[in-house]
Amino acid sequence: SDSQSDQVERSACPTCGSCSGMFTANSMNCLTEALGLSQPGNGSLLATHADRKQLFLNAGKRIVELTKRYYEQNDESALPRNIASKAAFENAMTLDIAMGGSTNTVLHLLAAAQEAEIDFTMSDIDKLSRKVPQLCKVAPSTQKYHMEDVHRAGGVIGILGELDRAGLLNRDVKNVLGLTLPQTLEQYDVMLTQDDAVKNMFRAGPAGIRTTQAFSQDCRWDSLDDDRANGCIRSLEHAYSKDGGLAVLYGNFAENGCIVKTAGVDDSILKFTGPAKVYESQDDAVEAILGGKVVAGDVVVIRYEGPKGGPGMQEMLYPTSFLKSMGLGKACALITDGRFSGGTSGLSIGHVSPEAASGGSIGLIEDGDLIAIDI
Repeated sequence: SDSQSDQVERSACPTCGSCSGMFTANSMNCLTEALGLSQPGNGSLLATHADRKQLFLNAGKRIVELTKRYYEQNDESALPRNIASKAAFENAMTLDIAMGGSTNTVLHLLAAAQEAEIDFTMSDIDKLSRKVPQLCKVAPSTQKYHMEDVHRAGGVIGILGELDRAGLLNRDVKNVLGLTLPQTLEQYDVMLTQDDAVKNMFRAGPAGIRTTQAFSQDCRWDSLDDDRANGCIRSLEHAYSKDGGLAVLYGNFAENGCIVKTAGVDDSILKFTGPAKVYESQDDAVEAILGGKVVAGDVVVIRYEGPKGGPGMQEMLYPTSFLKSMGLGKACALITDGRFSGGTSGLSIGHVSPEAASGGSIGLIEDGDLIAIDI
């Protein structure tokens, strides 16, 4: 009933903080930690937990310390661009691929690298995606685990530890605490540390109560999730997949590449061929999906939604959500020169480049054209 659905909607997100899965906000928070620009644990600790107060206070003190080092001692190692080096960007993207982060991270990470004048490009992401396995699987790619489960398993540092033991990280990097990667892992990796305070921090869990007050609960799990064979975070030997959670694809209408979150794609549709159903906007596609004009086997093409064509590359969640609600989540593909919400899963391929508004060949696709996808 309407009242029941209203009750579900009002209870679905009962606290402050971001969505509880590996959507864009949490993905970027994790990458910020991997870049070395935030403290260990910051990427996964729950928004309402009392432990965040100490992180908050420590961050304030550290900002002042770093600022003084630069302005009073001319110490350029304190600058963000000297912490977030190319090696750090590669580590952050390696983490992203291993945990199946939001496809929006690609846009944000490339933009940050450009702003920092670091030579980190789509080709670097492509190379990494071909060798990094998937070691963590979180909503929306599965309903078994959410961010609190990632934290219980050791958070970002826990994933970095497994990647380091697999020989997949650059070790010559430092974070805002001045620690190298090996030093950070020794102190904060739950599989290595002897520090009970660190282990206690990673046992921070949800309270199961409605609250919008920061630092308002201090519930803890009885134990850590250190099961690297069957737990939330896996070792290389027990990876969810030898292929990572994000992939760069190329083709005759994505000459400069496109992105797919492979972590959210069912194995049954890693190869998919179907006729195109072409729409010139997200709104047109939504109307067609809800109107029953899209059927199993179709490849939905949404174009003129890129940075220039949108304009602005608006976030798209409705088309993929409605495909799922119509029972087509594993029966259709979606391709666009736009971008998706971090909550998107399924065979959803975005960021097709060049975009239609720039003369990209995605603009030449016609209804009924057969499109082959091979992840």
